[in-house]
Amino acid sequence: MKNGVLVVGHGSKLEHNKDLVVAMAKRLEARKEFGHVEAAFMQLNEPDIPTGLASVAAKGVDLIYVVPCFLATGIHTTEDIPGVLGFKKGQMSGKVKAGGRTVEVKYCQPMGDDPRLAEILADRIKAEM
Repeated sequence: MKNGVLVVGHGSKLEHNKDLVVAMAKRLEARKEFGHVEAAFMQLNEPDIPTGLASVAAKGVDLIYVVPCFLATGIHTTEDIPGVLGFKKGQMSGKVKAGGRTVEVKYCQPMGDDPRLAEILADRIKAEM
């Protein structure tokens, strides 16, 4: 089975915010663990989620992991993004039509309460000491 990933950012009028999400997708792809990786955005930036899904599906993948590049769980991660995927509330996987194909999509959790985030914050504090 060929996998792919769609990293979904919120979207912003500020170009550097878009660039951060695109850079994250490129770093994930460089790891060569997850197959083809692209970025998409919930609003304000392109590509939008349906376009991003179609682009990843066009690479011939059978399974797309959609991972929100969000720090916390909220309405966007629990309702808005799953809604764009055609998922019902609480649904985390299913078949989705994208780019003229039907692919399996698995929706991932946002970063949340991951202890590794505290390490990043600690590094930022130490850098200013």
